[in-house]
Amino acid sequence: MERALSDKKLIALFLVPGLTIFLIFYFVPILMTAYYSFQEWDGINPMAFVGLDNYTKMFTADKSFWKAVWNSVAFLLTGVFVQLPLSFGLALLVSRKMKGRKWFRNIYFFPVVMSTTMVSLLWVKIYDPNIGMLNTLLEAAHLGSWAQAWLGDTKTALLSVLIVTTWHYVGYNMLILFAGIQGISEQYYEAAKLDGAVGWKAVRYITLPLLSDVLRICVVLNVIYALKTFESVYVMTNGGPLHSTTMIALKMFQEAFLKQNFGYGSALAVFMVLECLIIAWVLNKVLTREKIEY
Repeated sequence: MERALSDKKLIALFLVPGLTIFLIFYFVPILMTAYYSFQEWDGINPMAFVGLDNYTKMFTADKSFWKAVWNSVAFLLTGVFVQLPLSFGLALLVSRKMKGRKWFRNIYFFPVVMSTTMVSLLWVKIYDPNIGMLNTLLEAAHLGSWAQAWLGDTKTALLSVLIVTTWHYVGYNMLILFAGIQGISEQYYEAAKLDGAVGWKAVRYITLPLLSDVLRICVVLNVIYALKTFESVYVMTNGGPLHSTTMIALKMFQEAFLKQNFGYGSALAVFMVLECLIIAWVLNKVLTREKIEY
C-alpha cells in the first residue's frame, strides 16, 4: 500500500513540469481571452467592459460571421465525406500485396510533409488565371471556355481551396488508416474467405468493424482541423472574394490584429474553442463502438 502511494507521488511529480507548461501556455491564455471577450479594447488604450455586446454583434450584426460558419461547415463536410473516404480507399490500395506499394504510399503521403504555406503558394500559381497550369491545360484540351480566375470568383473560390486542402491532407489520414489495417490479423480474412466473404464483403464485415476506433479518431481530427483552418485560406485568398472563403480563425485574426479590435477578436476565439470542444465531444459520444452499426 505504501509503495503504491509512493509510486503515485512519483508519477505526480513527473507530471508537474508538463502540467505547468500546459497551464501557462494554454489554460491561462484561454481564460485571458475569455476575459477580453467582454471588453472593448484596441490593445493600447484602457479596456472598457461591454458585457455581451461582442457576442451580440457576432450573432446578430456581423453577416460575414455566418458566412465564416457556413464555410467551416463546408470544410467539415468535405473532410468527413470526401477526404476520409478517399484516404480509406488509398489505404486499402497500398495495403494490398502488390509491386511498388511502398513507392505509392510515399507518393500519396508526400504532400503532408510540405508546409501549408508552401502548398498554398504552389496552388496559387496553378490557379493563376494568366499563367497557371490549370487554365493552360484546359486551353490545350480545347476547353478554354472553362478557364477562369479560380480564386477570384465567388462561385469557385471556396471549392478551389477545398480541393487544395483535400489533396494536402488525404495522405495523413491514409497513413493512419493504413497502420490500422496492417494491425488486423490475416486470420480474420482467411476465416471470412471460407464463408465466401471476399473483396468488398471482407472490407464491410471485417475491415470496417475492426477499424472503427481508428476511423473515429480520423473523423475527430478532420473535424477539428476543418473548424480551425487558417493558413491555406489566408495565403490563397485572405478570405475573399467578398468573404466567400472567410473562416472563423481568419476572421478572428483580421479583427484582433489588423483592425485592433481585440475584444471582438477574443469573442470569435472563444466561439471557435467552444465550437471545437462541443463538436468533438458530440462526435466521441456518437461514434462509439457500441453505436456504430454495420
